[in-house]
Amino acid sequence: MEVAIVLLIIAGLSTSIVTVYKTVFNTDHKLEEQRNINQIGKALNTFLAVNSYVPCPDTDGDGLENRMDSSGISVCSDREGGLPFNDLGVKDKDAWGNAYYYRVHQRAVDGARINDICEPASVLGKSGSRSKVNLAMCPDTNVYYCAAALNNCDDACTSLCTIPTTTIDPRPATGTTSAPFFHLATPPFGSVSGSLNIQITDEAGTKIDEGVVAVVLSWGANGSAVNDKSCVGGTASEFENCNDDRNFVNIKTGENQDFMTWVTVSQAKVAIIGSGSFR
Repeated sequence: MEVAIVLLIIAGLSTSIVTVYKTVFNTDHKLEEQRNINQIGKALNTFLAVNSYVPCPDTDGDGLENRMDSSGISVCSDREGGLPFNDLGVKDKDAWGNAYYYRVHQRAVDGARINDICEPASVLGKSGSRSKVNLAMCPDTNVYYCAAALNNCDDACTSLCTIPTTTIDPRPATGTTSAPFFHLATPPFGSVSGSLNIQITDEAGTKIDEGVVAVVLSWGANGSAVNDKSCVGGTASEFENCNDDRNFVNIKTGENQDFMTWVTVSQAKVAIIGSGSFR
């Protein structure tokens, strides 16, 4: 009887120790991952400032973005894949030893869209010919607008706007086959939000940001199960981050918290505005 009681006490203590260790282990890893994801966000901004475009996903595991030629235009090989960690100069795996997931705007694989000034996906444009479908200019202010009604230019112009096909391209005249392919007029701008952007909400379902063109994700403590796309054992929000669509939830609580950072069109504009690429 005494031996049984001692064994019961030891078992209880062992369980408590394991629970405490697991809690401390996960807490340490969460703190580490928050630092990692912040560093990735900074690296993306630096890459933007230097190169004037956002990199495509890594689809072959070498840490470099993967692109292909589409009628003379450089497009992403896929809209999702791994983080191009070598291009960015960051860690290849998260705090739990799992690869990062990287998703970009779905039109980044479209040669007719990726270099168009009125497409949010143009933030990922790297090289090739330019296009400016639906670009209009207000002659009163010389301000450019995308997807604006020609008779009101986003309700900010009293004169008839220039027909899109004759609008002068406001992007820098030099290097017209290289980045940046986006501009201050690229949506979101005013009431024009742009098409098919990545959607990020908080856990209550409220939209967090407008014009997201790329997102980096660590699936946290249960990332090994998510990385193989089984997506099992998680919450509905975790499943949303694992189901290959353009909707994501910024999960900031819970045992299996996800960690993410993202790039918006506005961030891209700010990142290179000091370089003199815009006028």
